[in-house]
Amino acid sequence: MAKHKAPTQVTILREEKSTFQNTVDRFWKPVALITIVLSGMLLYNIWSNQQAEAKAGIEWVPLDDALRDQDLAGIRAVRENSQGSKILPWALLAEGQVALSQGNNREAQEAFASLSTTTDPVLSRLELPIGPDGAPTTIAAHLTAASTVQATWDAENPILTNPAPADSMPKMVFETDAGEIEVTLYMDRAPVHVKNIVKLAKEGFYDGTLFHRVVRNANMWIVQGGDPNTLEGEEATWGQGGPGYDQTPEKNGLVHAKGYLSAAAPSGGARSSGSQFFFTLNPCHFLDGRHTIFGQITSGLSIVEEIGKADIRPAVGNLRDIPVEPIKITGTRITGA
Repeated sequence: MAKHKAPTQVTILREEKSTFQNTVDRFWKPVALITIVLSGMLLYNIWSNQQAEAKAGIEWVPLDDALRDQDLAGIRAVRENSQGSKILPWALLAEGQVALSQGNNREAQEAFASLSTTTDPVLSRLELPIGPDGAPTTIAAHLTAASTVQATWDAENPILTNPAPADSMPKMVFETDAGEIEVTLYMDRAPVHVKNIVKLAKEGFYDGTLFHRVVRNANMWIVQGGDPNTLEGEEATWGQGGPGYDQTPEKNGLVHAKGYLSAAAPSGGARSSGSQFFFTLNPCHFLDGRHTIFGQITSGLSIVEEIGKADIRPAVGNLRDIPVEPIKITGTRITGA
């Protein structure tokens, strides 16, 4: 009889785990969950900080845009809407600077004085050697004192303002795409220029021409028009056209304060253009004695200011100061002449 073999005995050895391994086995899921939660919180914090920084940057955009356009009304709106924020001191600084450049000394004084009451660490707390004889003072205090001196000087030197034209003087209305601009003409002080522009207006000379030039910087803000080359001529010729003659400048003692009509002059020339003119939107006293003032804007100054805020094309060679979309003079009207 065959003998059966005894069954093979298999011994299963159980590996003893360390205390650390047992702890990992027991707690890895809760630890992983906590890690995921903490990672999520960290990522949210990073995202939240980035969003806050982006929002802070966006909050400065309206002030930057208004300052680029020298838009005093826009800067005022930013200042009013930024009470209690870190933008306020800089809005006040911008308001004072633009008001001063536009000849509004009182508003500049008020803005700089308000700036002095803020707690901005740079503008109203940091003292620099910029006072009289290098005395330490803040930027805000320095600007307040400077604007006060300027206002006092202007008040004591009335030569830098003009007498209003008499009610009996002729008036000229420029009808434009942007609205109407009324100018009262100084027939008594600049009869040559006034008679000339009245004649051209009655002939329809200005109809369809463009305000082809806008110069806007801290020293000069003007809107120029009156060139017949803007009707059909190449842009390279804008600013060079006229009725075929020029004029003798009239030394009448009137100065280039804000809101006046003055005769343009051929580049580098000592004569007045036969038809081109410009409106002043801030004091340009370095032009006094070089160009002839012959009218004052008596209605529609805000229209001229809007024209003067136009976006400007990039300069190409001698082509500069040209608006992206020039405003057109659609017609003119003369009364009293």
